[in-house]
Amino acid sequence: MLDQDTARALFAIADHAGATVALLGDRHQLPAVGRGGVLDLAARWAPPEAHLELESVHRFSDEAYAHVSLLMRTGERPGAVFDALLERGQVVVHASDVERTAAVADIGARGDELIIADTREQVASINAAIRDRRQPGSDRVGEPVTRRGERIGLGDRVATRLNDRDLGVANRNLWTVAGIGDDGSLIVAGRAGQRTLPKDYVSDHVELAFASTAYGAQGQTVDSAHLVVGEHTGAAVAYVAMTRGRHSNVAHLVADSVDEARQQWIEVFGRDRADLGPGHAATRVDEDIDRYGTRLPDESWTPAPRPLGRARSEVRPTGSDQHRVRGVGR
Repeated sequence: MLDQDTARALFAIADHAGATVALLGDRHQLPAVGRGGVLDLAARWAPPEAHLELESVHRFSDEAYAHVSLLMRTGERPGAVFDALLERGQVVVHASDVERTAAVADIGARGDELIIADTREQVASINAAIRDRRQPGSDRVGEPVTRRGERIGLGDRVATRLNDRDLGVANRNLWTVAGIGDDGSLIVAGRAGQRTLPKDYVSDHVELAFASTAYGAQGQTVDSAHLVVGEHTGAAVAYVAMTRGRHSNVAHLVADSVDEARQQWIEVFGRDRADLGPGHAATRVDEDIDRYGTRLPDESWTPAPRPLGRARSEVRPTGSDQHRVRGVGR
């Protein structure tokens, strides 16, 4: 998710230092927040020997699912992909949002599975439901409460949301709460070791992370992942979410029937937000113009002549012209 402005700054530093920059990524995943297409541009201008495409999938324990994941990557045959996932038990259809939230909260409460949703509002709602199941009776004395109203307790999975060199934390680092100070500070443990987060940082820049947006989950690898499919879920989000788990990836939809859920899945892969570069964006614009734009008449076309009397009969004067015409009639 490297945007063009950041890439330009990075390349300038690399040139000054005489360093080589290697770009690694998947153009079908989520786009950069700023101007994207960096990988596409790099692939276009790099010499052939410096442009490599990886073709084998190594993340998944099931080779059959690896093949399905490649179809999700390109968006091909979404109906067939849905059928395959359904047969494998990797699609769950819920009768309502309430039922689905309760189900994924039960899953998330186990603490070892990642829940992925579209928006921060959905994520906050799911996180709250998960914590209610993990920590019944949430009014525990001494637990810090963030500005977002989230209560943080022992054993909770949290994310830091602001880079801070002094604290040794970065945006979207994941931690487990190992201790709570009397002053509202947190002791957290993660891959980078143990950190102590002061009260003000906890209040402003720490959030529960049992559930995450796709942007927060991109780059993670877990044993099991669950996608909450919403009305705005796009192809890139679905592809990222359904490829986080080594052993299991499950999509949760709300629908009245399996057929309706299947149609929702197909529509998801019709909403393309992948970072495929300026060339792809231009092609999509041309396609949209052809599909929705107003077509101008051919320059060689001229209207057929019509009788003068007919043309006059079609004139309906208004305003001052109308009064003038009436005057002539008198």
